[in-house]
Amino acid sequence: MPRSGDDAPTFELPAVVDGEFDRQSLDSYLGEEVVILMFYPADFNPACDEEGSDVGELDLFTMQKDVTILAISPDSVYSHRVFADQYDLKVPLLSDTRRDVAEAYDVVDDRDEGYLLQRAVFVIDLNGMIQYRWTTSDPYELPQVEPIRVTVEAIGGDSTALSRYRVGHAHYVEGRRAFTSAMSGFSDHDWMIARSDFERAREEFEEAADEFDTAFRFSASPVLDEPFDRARSKANSLWQAADWLAEAADAYSSGDGSVGEEYRQDAEAPLETARDIEEPLDPDDIIDDDGDILLEPETETSIMDEIREESADEDELEAAGGVDLAVEEVEIEDDADEEKRGMETEAERRAREHGGKGVEMGESGGAQADQIEDAVGEVAPGESEPIEDNRTEPVELAEGERDEQESGPDEESDVTDEEVAEIAAELEQQSGGEETGSDDDEEESEDADVSDEEVAEIAAELEDDSSD
Repeated sequence: MPRSGDDAPTFELPAVVDGEFDRQSLDSYLGEEVVILMFYPADFNPACDEEGSDVGELDLFTMQKDVTILAISPDSVYSHRVFADQYDLKVPLLSDTRRDVAEAYDVVDDRDEGYLLQRAVFVIDLNGMIQYRWTTSDPYELPQVEPIRVTVEAIGGDSTALSRYRVGHAHYVEGRRAFTSAMSGFSDHDWMIARSDFERAREEFEEAADEFDTAFRFSASPVLDEPFDRARSKANSLWQAADWLAEAADAYSSGDGSVGEEYRQDAEAPLETARDIEEPLDPDDIIDDDGDILLEPETETSIMDEIREESADEDELEAAGGVDLAVEEVEIEDDADEEKRGMETEAERRAREHGGKGVEMGESGGAQADQIEDAVGEVAPGESEPIEDNRTEPVELAEGERDEQESGPDEESDVTDEEVAEIAAELEQQSGGEETGSDDDEEESEDADVSDEEVAEIAAELEDDSSD
């Protein structure tokens, strides 16, 4: 009895496929698809009822790519056709009336003189090796789907993937040739040739896409995923474009130019997608003669690493998005003599203007007299600023400064009391010329530049100086 790991016995039997008589062989599937070989006792066996048949239990695998189900029983192809029609079976039903294949797989039911078969399932990989085996003599017992599914999904590997990729690449090359010929006919308005070549290209690209997809699913090495997936996307885009262009050529040949133009525009999107995808790698560029993979795995780098690599040859790391990625350590020096930075508040500005130019804010002594004099002499108002008349308002000094100046010696003043009195008398004489002076004096008084009010103010200032 063949077991897991053994080579599956090959065979060729008459069959019913989609209601038609045909012949099926195991060799025709090896290397191309995984084969689920199912033996069942007979058509219309006790496991069948009004809702379904035992063969239909595995019908779900017919929807999976690269998997074929072959069901074998000792019934004739005529019985198979009725059985398939009643239960709407899509699975090929093979007729083993001599039970030769059943004997090769050791599934003949000995209880009924060898006419019926045991129920059995064998999963055969692409290399023709049995990967799963299950049998039962109970005609009512049905196979479990889950272990079969797991086995099918586990079949693959780089060797299988590369063999499928090679088949897909051959279809792709033929599709490119047909597509190039079709485009030439399309440009020359040879619509019939263009349509025929586009249809042939579509078929080749569709086959290539299926093979590339299988290669992608079967591959075990991550380094093969990207080129296999890229080839699949390229073939898919080209067969879609070929399909639209075949319809466009057909419409142009019928004289319906507007419809043909619509189909041609529909083909632009997949064509643009195909242009942006690199050509599939030649299989000989993927593996060497010894079967070793030539492709080097790509090193995964983050976006930050790529930015740093781009800046490696520069003196300083460039900023990304306005932010320097290399954050250096910052040392803060505590310097008591360093000038304070920041925006000046309104209170500080007013204090500085009244306190004197060049005075550090925060000094307890305030502005000295010589600082005020320097400030008055150096600071001139701008043209747009109004000139303040501070002559009528004495300058208010800080209490500490006023006490210090009041207690200071009188020798600091250069004007004596007698001089003040003399100057005041002279000014009074000048201002009184209107009553006692002559006409000349009156004219001189009228031409004088000093008014009575100014005289009084000057006298008051001199008295203040003398008192200091």
